[in-house]
Amino acid sequence: MRRLDPVAIIPTCEEIFYLAAAGLGDKVLAPPLAMLRTLHSKVAFASHARALGLAAPDTWRIETRAALDALPVAPQDLVLKPEFSRFATRTLIRPTRAQYATIDPTPEYAWAAQRFVVGEELCLWSFVRAGRLVASVVYRPTWRHGRAAAYAFEAVDCPAATEIARSIAAADTLTGHLSFDLIVTPDGMIVPIECNPRAVSGLHLFDARPELARAMLGGGEAHPAGGLRYLGPAMLLLGLPTALGSGRLGALARDIGRGHDAVGRPGDRRPVLGALLDATRFTAQALASQRSAAGATTADIEWNGELIA
Repeated sequence: MRRLDPVAIIPTCEEIFYLAAAGLGDKVLAPPLAMLRTLHSKVAFASHARALGLAAPDTWRIETRAALDALPVAPQDLVLKPEFSRFATRTLIRPTRAQYATIDPTPEYAWAAQRFVVGEELCLWSFVRAGRLVASVVYRPTWRHGRAAAYAFEAVDCPAATEIARSIAAADTLTGHLSFDLIVTPDGMIVPIECNPRAVSGLHLFDARPELARAMLGGGEAHPAGGLRYLGPAMLLLGLPTALGSGRLGALARDIGRGHDAVGRPGDRRPVLGALLDATRFTAQALASQRSAAGATTADIEWNGELIA
C-alpha cells in the first residue's frame, strides 16, 4: 500500500479489520478498529443501537453454559449465534432442545443470545463519508443458501430502514461500509438485529456504475438501479437444486428472466468462469479443512475479536 500510494483503500470483506489496524491513515475508508469491533459484535451492536435510541432486541453475551441456562427467555424464543460470526452458518433460530444442548460457550468463544423478533427480514447496504450516507439500498434476500448469504436480492422501498443507517452513521461520524440485517415487525417497526461494517450483496444493485465509485470517493451521491440482481453461477449451482427440491422451478425461471446477473455482463462473461473456478477451489478447501464452503471463503481473513498484533 505504501509503495503504490493509492488515492483510497476501500476494503470489501473482513480484511477491513486488519487494514484498520495497520496504521495506513485516512486512506483506509473505514472506521477505527474499536468502532469496527462494536459494529461487528452481535452483542455490542445491540447495546450501541439502544444507546442511540433505536429499537434493538434484548441481547445477552453468553460465556458459560450456566449463563445460557439462566437466561430469562425460553430457548424457543431465542436466536443464538456466536458473538463474532458471518453467513449465519452457526445461527440457531428458536432452537430445538437437541440444538440447544450442543452449545458450549466459553469466554474466548462467546455466544450472543437474542430475543427472537417476529417479522420479515430485510437487509441494507450503505456507504458513508464523515457521517453522511452517499449510497444506500434496502433489499430482500430472494434466494439464499439455507440461512447464509443471499445469491439473489431485490431492491425494496423502505425509507425507515434508511433512516436507521443515517442515524447511526451521523451519531458515530462513520466513513466506510455500513450494512444491517433488519426485521420489519407486523406493526411496521424496523428492528436492526445485527450490523456488518463491510460490503454485502446490496452493493450489486448499483450495477457497478461510475457514480458509485465517485460517491465513495466523496463526489456526490449514488442511487441503486432497483429491480432484482443475482449471482449467475450460484443461481445454477445452488438455486437449481433448491428449486427442484422445493417445487419452485417456475419461480427460479421467472427470477432469472426478470433479473440481471451481477457477475457476468453482456460482452464480458469471463468473470462467470472465474467465479466457478473460485467456487471449485473453496469447495476443495472446505472438504480438506472440514469447514463449510462459505467458511472457506473467509478462513484467511475473518476476525473474531482477538487482538491484532
